[in-house]
Amino acid sequence: MKGRNKYRSEKQNVHLLEQALSLKERLFSLLALKRGARRLRKWLIIALIAAPIIWGIKLAVDYAIEKAYSMSIENVSYVSRHGLISRSQVMEILGIKHAINMATLDVSGMQATLSAHPCIANATIRAEMPETLHIEIDERIPVVYVEMENGAETGNRTRLFMDPRGVLFPVVEDYHRNFLNVPTWYLQPEDIRELKAGATITDKKSRPIRELIAASNAYTLVEIPPISEIFCPKEWKMVVTLDNGTEVIMQAYEIKEQLERLAMILEHSRVTHKPIRSVNVIPKINPAVIYADTPATAPAETETKNDDK
Repeated sequence: MKGRNKYRSEKQNVHLLEQALSLKERLFSLLALKRGARRLRKWLIIALIAAPIIWGIKLAVDYAIEKAYSMSIENVSYVSRHGLISRSQVMEILGIKHAINMATLDVSGMQATLSAHPCIANATIRAEMPETLHIEIDERIPVVYVEMENGAETGNRTRLFMDPRGVLFPVVEDYHRNFLNVPTWYLQPEDIRELKAGATITDKKSRPIRELIAASNAYTLVEIPPISEIFCPKEWKMVVTLDNGTEVIMQAYEIKEQLERLAMILEHSRVTHKPIRSVNVIPKINPAVIYADTPATAPAETETKNDDK
């Protein structure tokens, strides 16, 4: 038996024998039918196993696509460092009026839009799955208004805010309603190349102004009335006008000490009920004071610094 069926041990020989048969004999060959049945059963089993897997993958992909296009970020976590710009105002800057679609969310683009806004110093935006958007901004804080002193002559009446870093930015009442009464610093042409939003005044020129504002904020409005105007006719000299009309001549350094002298002089003025027209607080001893009832022919206060200093 073994010798007689030796050629059946190799599939190639079996195929050669089958090819020698007629088509009819091959179709109705029991061996071919069994082999075909086995192959059919094998592929049927594979199909039965694969079909649910493929169908499941298709459903998962369809669900993910549908979910992505229908998913909207309803929860927006918003932090404003100084509380100047509200969440709704930030959404307006971003041009977002409805729910944010996760599929079309451009975090980097949104962050760039906020960072480019002249009233915002820094902005950070990040998305947190599945439906939360975190927005943090750091607004520019107004220190003073800035205008050109010769604006009436040149026609350039531009008025901007300056922040503590000397950066200029536009005045937006909706954001800065609590800062609309800050002093105005009148610039000289050499103070800045072009008066426009985004420009920066050098630290050397802006430092005395910032120090003046910071030092004056340590006093109550009774001790030292609010500052309304600041002029810097010389590099070392500042002329400050208070809300009560008093003119104060100062130097651009040792500002805290000069304000201490000013506070004492104003205290004496209140006690004696003698309003002050102008005062020079540069001298450490016997500052020059001109009272409101002083005749106009009285000699003006003596400057204590040379013009070339």
